[in-house]
Amino acid sequence: MNVADTAKGDADSIDTREVLARLRSRRWLVLGCVAVCSAALTSAAFLMTPVYRSSTILVPANTGQGSGGLGSALGELGGIASLAGINIGSRGSITEEALAVLRSREFTERFIMEEKLMPRLFASKWDTARGDWKPGVIAPTPAKAYRYFNDKIRSVDQDKKTGLVTVQLDWRDRNEAAVWANELIERLNQEMRARAIRDADASLGYLNKELQSATIVASRDAVGRLIESQIKQRMLADVSKEYVFRVVDRAMPADADSPVKPQKLAMIAGGPFLGLLLGVLAALISGSDPARRASPAPTRNES
Repeated sequence: MNVADTAKGDADSIDTREVLARLRSRRWLVLGCVAVCSAALTSAAFLMTPVYRSSTILVPANTGQGSGGLGSALGELGGIASLAGINIGSRGSITEEALAVLRSREFTERFIMEEKLMPRLFASKWDTARGDWKPGVIAPTPAKAYRYFNDKIRSVDQDKKTGLVTVQLDWRDRNEAAVWANELIERLNQEMRARAIRDADASLGYLNKELQSATIVASRDAVGRLIESQIKQRMLADVSKEYVFRVVDRAMPADADSPVKPQKLAMIAGGPFLGLLLGVLAALISGSDPARRASPAPTRNES
């Protein structure tokens, strides 16, 4: 070992001893931080309002506008089908449209307003006795309710491999979370059914006019097949309650002792570690060592 390595080793040893000496001299500061953080996180774990999660699992229904070989059979009448608003594509586009509607602001705001959820979403601003917003409080808007509901309460996930869709609601009332989740899916199927019926009626009106004006037998036959597909589509929308999504697993209230937030064990266990970290940092950056500060400075001999 050369002189430089020896000097470096001595410096590291001195630094380590200084750090340990500083921590020993400020051990009460470290212990105090551990105690305060442990108490704070433990108290928060038991005082925070629990949040529960209710989930419903969906699978795309088979009653869609996918027309199999209809698109290829129509040939040159594909343009008429497009003008009539007929979708001869895959079922996947219907599912994606339904998920977009579920996440949309219009659908969500209508759900919030019709279910009268504003006082529940903003309970701290609502005066239950008066049945109105508290004096001096600016009433939340439906747009703010949508952002809160969409960002903090509802989540929608789709498994691209299986096609399964999971809708989750995190809310402080476990029963309400389950009711809201199931109601959302029922309303979504109703909304998509109404849209399908409305679109089919509009398409049938256009196709009937085309059928009357068509003179070629092959064209009349193809338009007739389009009309038949739209009548079938309208019938399916009329009779199918689970028009877009079938419920595989309905949302059920979570157990009272199984909230997703707060995670009590993690908070209780993390309190001492957080306190130790903060205490060590505070001890290392809180000025010079008291023992060193108390020792007199060496005097210089005067000649």
